[in-house]
Amino acid sequence: MSNEEMLSFYDNELNEIGIELRSEIHSKGLLHQVVHCWIIDEACPEKWIYFQQRSYEKKDFAGLYDLSAAGHVDIGEEAEVAVKRETQEEIGIIIDSKKLKFIGTIREEMSLNNFYNNEICQVYLYTTEDPEFHLGNEVEKMIKISFNEFKKWILDSSENIVAFSMDSKSKFMIKSQEFCAHKKEYLESVVDFMGKL
Repeated sequence: MSNEEMLSFYDNELNEIGIELRSEIHSKGLLHQVVHCWIIDEACPEKWIYFQQRSYEKKDFAGLYDLSAAGHVDIGEEAEVAVKRETQEEIGIIIDSKKLKFIGTIREEMSLNNFYNNEICQVYLYTTEDPEFHLGNEVEKMIKISFNEFKKWILDSSENIVAFSMDSKSKFMIKSQEFCAHKKEYLESVVDFMGKL
């Protein structure tokens, strides 16, 4: 018997219409819910955004960089509960609800070979200072990118992004294609919201 995750799926009016295996959700492109958590450090004059590098062992998008933490919403689970669970599982951060902001819902659709993402993304922003990450087996490492660099990448379509190691001692370039793909409108909305903090 499979121990594969089961997920709810929805119609275009966001009514829940059934449950299905995760693999079937993605192979059939069924609409399902995910949570996204963007973590920002405001301890310094320069605002930092934290990104994870996905494990090289991951079946999908192995080794690519992505936002701080993300994952599927379990059957019957509230989005805020899901974002707290995924953030703790993936990167070991226990979220303080007072610092967590829900910034909106966005629909993302993407196909790659036989993998289809058709997602309702519940997007959260979490502000912290000097976070200590404790990585789960889905994450290779964490890096940080300045808000200004992130903004330049998204708004000016920069091909190369300057990133730093967690201790700020190592500076390196990441190409835009080394990041998981997200809709430009979605990323522009995140930039806009972060800029107002």
